[in-house]
Amino acid sequence: MIGGLGWTQDYGSSRLTVFVNDSVGVKHSVLRHAETEAARLFHPAGIEIEWRNCADTSDCRRPPRSNEFVLHIVAQGTARSDFVFGEAFLGPDGKGKYADVFFNRLRQEEKNIDVAQLLGAVTAHELGHLFLGSHSHSLTGIMEPLWGPEILSRISMGNLTFLPEQERSIGRRLRGETLAATSLGEAAGLGLQ
Repeated sequence: MIGGLGWTQDYGSSRLTVFVNDSVGVKHSVLRHAETEAARLFHPAGIEIEWRNCADTSDCRRPPRSNEFVLHIVAQGTARSDFVFGEAFLGPDGKGKYADVFFNRLRQEEKNIDVAQLLGAVTAHELGHLFLGSHSHSLTGIMEPLWGPEILSRISMGNLTFLPEQERSIGRRLRGETLAATSLGEAAGLGLQ
């Protein structure tokens, strides 16, 4: 499924692929709704996401390319707090390609919020770490580090978003990496590497 995002005002547009490795067996309708919600949250940054299920492609068996990321939905996580719903894995350079979402923690909140909407928000948060790099938590917005009842309420209302500066940073970083990869690919095609 492709989350449709046609935003081009200030940021231009950048297309990327997120491979979803679902180790929990999330219902298809829940997963599609979550992908749509996460895509909506990246809309203002000019990011267009193609979602690909790892069960449907062999592409998950190779390292991700410059515009590809991997989201792994797992049952349990290692974070100590019940208000931490996922983890992004970043290298020393602040960049990363892989993130986990802890699905059992999301299901614990099901009585307070639609689990698909929460999965979408957590997915956007963890991908946000991959796109923004190290030290990307903020005091407000979707990149807040701990999500208590107030944050969950804002998610259920659909108004927990990235801050404008985060949107600009995400757009710049992803477009910069995509342009660099395209330039390298063109140079290789011309024998210039």
